[in-house]
Amino acid sequence: MVAPLAIAGISAAGSLFSGITGGKGAKKAANIAAQSAAQDRALAQQIYNKNYSLAAPTVDRGNAAGAQINALLGLGGDTAVANDALANWKLSTGYQTRLNEGYDAINSGYAARGALESGAAQKALLKYGQAQASNEFSNYLGQLSNQQGAGLNALGSVTGSGIAYVNQATNANQGAANAAANAALYGAQARQNAMGSAINALGNAFGQSSYSQKVPDALGGGTFAPGGSLYDPYGMLKNFGGKNPFG
Repeated sequence: MVAPLAIAGISAAGSLFSGITGGKGAKKAANIAAQSAAQDRALAQQIYNKNYSLAAPTVDRGNAAGAQINALLGLGGDTAVANDALANWKLSTGYQTRLNEGYDAINSGYAARGALESGAAQKALLKYGQAQASNEFSNYLGQLSNQQGAGLNALGSVTGSGIAYVNQATNANQGAANAAANAALYGAQARQNAMGSAINALGNAFGQSSYSQKVPDALGGGTFAPGGSLYDPYGMLKNFGGKNPFG
């Protein structure tokens, strides 16, 4: 009976093909997961770069405002540059014009009373000028603080975008790694199962083939199985078919 061997060969080949195909399918799935992860990382990088480019100018202005505040308060930086910036800001707001109008109002009041050159008039002018300068300085610091705060908010947005990018990239990498690991395990298991199935199929076929069947005994007393012993445990010839072939 050779047919079982042929069938077993076909079955074994099919098992091996199935295992190879399963391993290739798992590898293909891992490649798809890796490509998807790469696309996710690229998209996250693109979004982060866009957010950074939008926020960077505001962050830079906030840093510049902070440097000006430090210089005006004597905490470091270029004080001369900071004072020049303050002077330019005053010009842009019409500070000097408003100051002069205030002086004119005080002088007119004291002149009407005939006390334009009095000490009281001089004190009033000095007090008014100092108050105006102090208010204008506070206003300028407030504007710088607002600019600094805007920069900090923009920096927070960029930082948040960076954290989101790291999380998304990490998740994408982990997903690709898991897919690759699972594919490797699945492929190895599929090949192992295929080899086991092929070996079992061939083993079963050999067990049912003519090579393992009993054949007529050459001595005519029964049947003879290759590999079997002709002697019983007592050293006597075994009986074949219920009788001794020699007797």
